[in-house]
Amino acid sequence: MKSFGEWASGIWNGLRTTFVGLSITIPYIFRRPYTLQYPEELPEIPDTERGLHNFKIDDCIACSQCVKICPVDCIRLAAAGKGKLARMTLFEIDYTKCLFCALCTEPCPTECILMGPTFDLVGYTRDEVIIDYADRDNPRTFSDGEEIPYPITSFARK
Repeated sequence: MKSFGEWASGIWNGLRTTFVGLSITIPYIFRRPYTLQYPEELPEIPDTERGLHNFKIDDCIACSQCVKICPVDCIRLAAAGKGKLARMTLFEIDYTKCLFCALCTEPCPTECILMGPTFDLVGYTRDEVIIDYADRDNPRTFSDGEEIPYPITSFARK
């Protein structure tokens, strides 16, 4: 059996925590709602955002450091030749697996792979989000036909 003091203390703690919660919630009742009409209005992306990769295919020496360090094995690379004579035949990133951790950018000796600000990658199938950056004949565009807004040598859908 609880004493009157324990019962009153429980009631007081319940009321106090309710008022603390309401003091945080009630000011939001009087604010106007903030709705962003996406995709017509795009959100402001911070500089530290890690979006889709920027890849400079002509600078890549096919060292495979990005492939080795990727924790989820979402990068596939194939090249003809080695070193400065290497020509990329395949540089594919599977964005269904990618964690956007930016670990692939750190070991790159030529800094040819960077994280970009673009986050919009939509498709109806999973195959549409597997991007081959080495496909020079099929550059990537958004669904409305607009090309990607940041510099990249090649960005193609499979």
